Amino acid sequence: MRRFALLLAVALVSLLVGFGMGWITTQLHSAGQLQRVVAMSWGDGKCGPAFYGAHVFLEPQASGYSVQARVYIGRNDGFFIHFHNCGELGRVQTDAEAVARWGKIEWREDGLHIGAGTNHFFMPRAQLERHR
Repeated sequence: MRRFALLLAVALVSLLVGFGMGWITTQLHSAGQLQRVVAMSWGDGKCGPAFYGAHVFLEPQASGYSVQARVYIGRNDGFFIHFHNCGELGRVQTDAEAVARWGKIEWREDGLHIGAGTNHFFMPRAQLERHR
């Protein structure tokens, strides 16, 4: 009986340590992902309100960052995530520079606009809604 109690105690302690380490790892990963966000905005489409989500984010490089964009199609249904990868918008040295160049997202009648001036990215509405 004593041996069973000892094994049970070790199993419970191991379970608690594993849970704690998993929780800490998940929190650190989430915080890291959040630090990479440049801008996020939901826009309406022919399929409904807030159907498209434009996400501009950073990919760390050896020297600075690659600024990438992705358009999510629909809300996550729990199994599949549909998106259109817009690719690299440009490269920057700092996260603040990325926000200054591509931190503005506008949903207009003609399509999606990210950034302004020479840093502008445009996706026509016809291309955006081609998934259906």
